[in-house]
Amino acid sequence: MALPRLLLTLVASIATVRGDFDLSNPSWNTNRDTFTATLSPSDSSSNPYSPDLTSLSFTLSVASKTISRVKITSPTDSRWEIPESIVSAGDPTPSLSIDDASFTFDYTESPFTFTVKDVDGSIVFDSSAALHFGDQYLELSTSLESDNKLFGLGEKSRSTGSVIPKGSTTTMWARDMAAAEFDTNLYASHPFFVSLSSSGKANGAFLRNSNGMDVVYSEAGDALTFKALGGVIDLFTFTGPKPSDVVKQYQSIIGTPTLQPYWALGFHQCRYGYTNLQEAIDVVQGYADAEIPLDIAWLDIDYMNLWLDFTYDEANFPSADVKAFVDQLHANNQKFVPIVDPGILAVDPSWDWAQDYDAYHSGIAMDVFVKDITNEKPFMGQVWPGPVHFPDWFHPNATEFWTAQLKNWHDIAEFDGVWVDMNEVSNFCTGQICENTDPDNCPTHKVDTQTQCCLSCSDVDPDNSLDNPSFLIGNDLGINEDKNPSPIDTKTIPASAKHYGDLNEYDVHNLHGTMEAKVTSDAMHSIRGTRSFVLSRSSFPGHGNHASHWTGDNAATWDDLKMSIVTVNDFALFGISMVGADICGFIGDSNEELCARWIQVGAFHPFSRNHNTFGAAPQEFYRWDSVAESARRALGLRYQILPFMYTLMWKAHVDGDAVSNYLWSVFPEDEATHGVDEQFMLGDSILISPVLQDQARDVDAYFPAGKWYNLFTLESFESAGEVVNLATELEEANAHLRGGKVLPMASTGGLTTVDVQNDDFSLVVALPSESDAEGLSEGELFVDDGESIEVTSFLHMVYSATSTSLTSKAVENSFDASNAVLTVKVLGVTAKVQSATIQVEGGEKRSVDLVQEDEVLTLDLADVGVGVKDEFVLTWM
Repeated sequence: MALPRLLLTLVASIATVRGDFDLSNPSWNTNRDTFTATLSPSDSSSNPYSPDLTSLSFTLSVASKTISRVKITSPTDSRWEIPESIVSAGDPTPSLSIDDASFTFDYTESPFTFTVKDVDGSIVFDSSAALHFGDQYLELSTSLESDNKLFGLGEKSRSTGSVIPKGSTTTMWARDMAAAEFDTNLYASHPFFVSLSSSGKANGAFLRNSNGMDVVYSEAGDALTFKALGGVIDLFTFTGPKPSDVVKQYQSIIGTPTLQPYWALGFHQCRYGYTNLQEAIDVVQGYADAEIPLDIAWLDIDYMNLWLDFTYDEANFPSADVKAFVDQLHANNQKFVPIVDPGILAVDPSWDWAQDYDAYHSGIAMDVFVKDITNEKPFMGQVWPGPVHFPDWFHPNATEFWTAQLKNWHDIAEFDGVWVDMNEVSNFCTGQICENTDPDNCPTHKVDTQTQCCLSCSDVDPDNSLDNPSFLIGNDLGINEDKNPSPIDTKTIPASAKHYGDLNEYDVHNLHGTMEAKVTSDAMHSIRGTRSFVLSRSSFPGHGNHASHWTGDNAATWDDLKMSIVTVNDFALFGISMVGADICGFIGDSNEELCARWIQVGAFHPFSRNHNTFGAAPQEFYRWDSVAESARRALGLRYQILPFMYTLMWKAHVDGDAVSNYLWSVFPEDEATHGVDEQFMLGDSILISPVLQDQARDVDAYFPAGKWYNLFTLESFESAGEVVNLATELEEANAHLRGGKVLPMASTGGLTTVDVQNDDFSLVVALPSESDAEGLSEGELFVDDGESIEVTSFLHMVYSATSTSLTSKAVENSFDASNAVLTVKVLGVTAKVQSATIQVEGGEKRSVDLVQEDEVLTLDLADVGVGVKDEFVLTWM
């Protein structure tokens, strides 16, 4: 029988109880890449939530030179494990001996513990604290160096910033909760962390488990404990030693981010609350009139007929007019992205107005909806349309169903991407079985009452252990007035709901968003034949393989602006390269000062979109003169550096590099960067230092040691690793290029990404400090058609510069890029330059016109005729 709620809450607060297992039958295989053993609970073992299983299998495998995989499961009982078709587990056939790895593995037999250490003897994972393995409660702990800082473990808006605070619990249970609510579980689950020492050495771990869990960081900072509601222990450890190494090693397991279409890097405009299509048309024109870049126009649920997926409100958003609007966007080299929610209206036989709703009838015919606890009928929940059924993404017919619905809808107006929202999955009702017993009044079709449950719901099995596990994770904890966790079915479907293959929602809940994103991405590939753009609210490890993410419903506050930097960088750790926050804030009225400052942040996040909510004041950038000017400056620079940002996206795709970075990820040996939350790096080259205080006209920004160049003025200064005060007027952004880098840029930029793709190039060479031992500046450029699903034809150029020369070499030159390189700007030139020559593709040397002003040398290549794909040597003296 299920424990009473009060007792559950008390049990959940009990400290970790020691769980002892004994090891037997230890054995290495012949290649010494796999270690196996049997685990049995000792007489002293006590699992307070779910009796420990009597026999477990333990496997340690050498996944790579720097990655170990520990798996603990039952050899006899069938248990839920994440299929590798959903979340990759890396190479399934280890081939490297433990003797050749960069880590060691040790264990004790009684009580059983295991330890993974790096070659220097530092702990990567040490299980000596506790181990439990019951049917509905798993616990695994690791000892930690107490002076290390921990990062990751999301999704959570931490009021303390990026560093996970000691004594805190991170709950992994995806739910529909605004990101504006700090210190509670949000839309996504990412059980991955990075541990960073004061010296800059890093390691990390990933628990490949989709069940609900709490991750508890001890008060002393000397232990981290995973407490999961089921599944298996499938643990990967990463030895680093650099933070960027840890993130790359993690992505070698879960997969790297998909390469986004080039246009997705443009600026996006949306809001919830456009009352008719003309308002959206006027917004697009408003940006054009203000000469603010705009690539993508979005529509929220306002366009739908009674909030039904795949429909248009023919009174306010006539489908023929939407088609004309989209066609005009395309003629202007712009794109269109609408929203889709997973809930499909459950049509009542009495509704004449909905009898022709194909999404419902096809879903029933194809049997693709999630079932209720009986596994006989589709589960009925409620979201915006009213009573709904939810597609079961595990069903073999799901992709065919979803693709057909998107295809029919796409035939009306050819949208370019899809926004999938509410996919935790969100549900306005609570109960194991819900019915629409009052179809005349449910749904209400009124925005102020539509979110109130109008279904009749009940629990037919109130003691069901899936809906009422003995261990209650900290769902909702942090915002509940009574400070107690909420049941796991709060604002979502019950854990006892059934998926295809007799799977329980209990086990697969956290996978819903990523699975919908994958199916949607595959559908868009099929429909359009080009690279997909899918924006999803909920996510799980591996999500970046298919889709992008935004940080959800933030608020128009300065605290939320600051948090956007942390959340975007956290998702870079999680392997999602295309991520951003709603610029100017989603909830509440924004204001001129906040919006002007927010675009100076959001313009440099990978995903850049202005979006706000129903009833809030309009906040399109052109509505204030100062905000319009701030946007023109910040977005103007963004569009000029899009060649660089697109190259970063490609490097993320092929190597697992991050696009947006914490400073400590780039400068780990500089301990002063370890707590910097209010600045960020683009790649390892550009430092963004925004003003994040109301009415402030300057900002104290930390600059790691080296030479830095203001990308707006090209002025430079040398930092010894210090805080620098930057005067920053309301319309001004702060972006500094790091010395030792070569930055490819569009010569003039433009108002759309097509303008940028057609533009010629400039190369900016930022010379390093004169004390730099190597004295080199390096960079690279990736160019392709920006839309092909498989990248088989592309240009990859690498650049290397000294204080007197720049060399351009082609690593791959299979794409016919016709753009020219018009200018080269060399920053930090202290000596007087008399002349310059260039040798293109091994031909004759030709003179180059130059202009030198202060320490900026501008070399004009327009008359020389240098193509972006040309190899050349440019010399000045």
